[in-house]
Amino acid sequence: MLPEDTKPAKAVGEEKADPQAVQKVKELVLSLANTISALKIFPPEHASAIHFRQDFISKLKTFLDNYQRLELSISEFGFYYQDKLVYQDEISSKSLPFFFFKDGLRLLAFYQGMDDEEISDFLDIIRTESAKPTDESDVVNALWLKDFPNLQYYAPEEFIESRILEERTESLSKRGLQVIPQELAGKVVDIKVDRQQLFSGRLELRPEEKQAINAFVDEEVPELPENWQQNFAFEAEGAESGPGTGQVDQPANLAVKLPVSLQLTEEELSQLNRLLERNRKLSPEEEFINLMLEIMALEDNEKQFETNLNILEDFYLENIKNGHFNIPIILNRKIKELRTLLASSPDDRPSQLDAFLARTADLKILDEIRKLVDNKVQLNYEALYEYLVQFEEAAVPFLAEMYEKVENQAFRNLVRGFFQEKMATDPGLVASQLDEQKPQLTSALIDLMEKQPAKKIIPYFTSFLAMSSRELKLKAVEALASFNDELANKILMAFMNDKDQEVRLKATTNLKFLGDTSRLGQLMAEVFTPKFRARSFEEKKALFEFLGRTKSEEAFKFLKKIFLKKSWRRSTTELKICAVAGLEKMGSKEAIDLLRRGEHFFNRQVREASAEALVRLALKNS
Repeated sequence: MLPEDTKPAKAVGEEKADPQAVQKVKELVLSLANTISALKIFPPEHASAIHFRQDFISKLKTFLDNYQRLELSISEFGFYYQDKLVYQDEISSKSLPFFFFKDGLRLLAFYQGMDDEEISDFLDIIRTESAKPTDESDVVNALWLKDFPNLQYYAPEEFIESRILEERTESLSKRGLQVIPQELAGKVVDIKVDRQQLFSGRLELRPEEKQAINAFVDEEVPELPENWQQNFAFEAEGAESGPGTGQVDQPANLAVKLPVSLQLTEEELSQLNRLLERNRKLSPEEEFINLMLEIMALEDNEKQFETNLNILEDFYLENIKNGHFNIPIILNRKIKELRTLLASSPDDRPSQLDAFLARTADLKILDEIRKLVDNKVQLNYEALYEYLVQFEEAAVPFLAEMYEKVENQAFRNLVRGFFQEKMATDPGLVASQLDEQKPQLTSALIDLMEKQPAKKIIPYFTSFLAMSSRELKLKAVEALASFNDELANKILMAFMNDKDQEVRLKATTNLKFLGDTSRLGQLMAEVFTPKFRARSFEEKKALFEFLGRTKSEEAFKFLKKIFLKKSWRRSTTELKICAVAGLEKMGSKEAIDLLRRGEHFFNRQVREASAEALVRLALKNS
């Protein structure tokens, strides 16, 4: 059997891995990891948390619809699907595989039929359990209590038995009892007592009995759990101790004398344990920051205070240059806390702290980050995002630049969430970053713009009229088509004059009639212009189909005039065929009567087009 920190053994008879399915699972598990990270960072109602949650739910349901089941094997630092590694993270403090592995979970299977609520409950369990201290979280127990109908999991029996034994040990320890060693658990110790010496203060044991007792005494006492509580009572110096005083006897070498009595409540003890646990996890850098801030809080000499502050500023810049963004985040937060503490100080220390915060907010610092990204240095992009959002609106241009440069999808998703939040309050700020030199960013912004209120966002679509990128223009036209707004129609009409035929055709196809007859008249007048005659048949047909979709009296009269026009010129025949398409889209009784007349026209092309349109209408109506 393979070690626990390597990949799980392949199941007997397992089918050969499907490369396409493996790739989809990689994307799905990455989405799960990003979702859990977002749920830890943001509150549940935050737009980013909602976006990540909905994205994962959608991807999981799509996968289950296609493959019916998703079965993940879990090692200490990785997820496996069909014996293929699909996700790995060896940093145990944030590793999602390790989170499941530590509680004994070895297999996790999702089945077709999971709905949004069930998947959302699963995510909430992970978020809740991962937020607990390590000794209190138990994801296996949480899954068991929830009893998901379409989710199965496996934890080895020996692991569960070990957990039960640990809990039994903890329970007995609270009551001051010891666990009987395993080698004595099933044995009966035969002890003979001499009744005549029962009260003599002596008990005679056989050699084998003494050996058994010694073995029991030497057994290691179970370690007390962190939530163990005992009341300590310390008498004041000089007081006498004795029975009934509550004094706990201490060995000579552990004697303690305190001037007060001390007793911790369960809540106080729990808080103390949390502080101790957090202190154990402090990095050397954070310990250095805490030490410096404590010194500065007590420092009265302004000159020395400034010297210490300069040391911290150098430390700040050094960590930025090395790509350790979590340290500057902590330092900025603690400097602000110190500033609040010294707010009423009459000396120059508060102003020195203000100057420090101003210097660390200078956008020139971002040049150091740009160098790291350009040099492809491996970075913690989640920490980078958290650092950059401290700059708020000032960070928008730099975040736009980083979105295009950084290929890390988790980072891009975080930036998208930030832009979505800013666009809701100040759409112009984000729309100012539309740039065809940043196609991936601009494409993402179009998706965000499409979800905004029409009146606030449509004017910014005019930026695409001056661009040369066909792909971005086509996507902008699709987004404009989602709005039922005259201004959107006006911009689409501007796209109808684009130099690219595909863009013109797309814009014409997506036009909507919202009752503006003057704009309708403008379009009908363009039919007789040389510019319109020079366009392709598909563009002409698209415009006539739009006129038909309006179902207006003006459009019908115009189509009828074109359809009944008598001429053998090729251009006229083409327009009459386009008029057939418009009458078909209109589909009224009058339009059908005209098409029936067309079946008897001498012009064969028009006659055949009319007959085919009537057949399609008959099939549609039936």
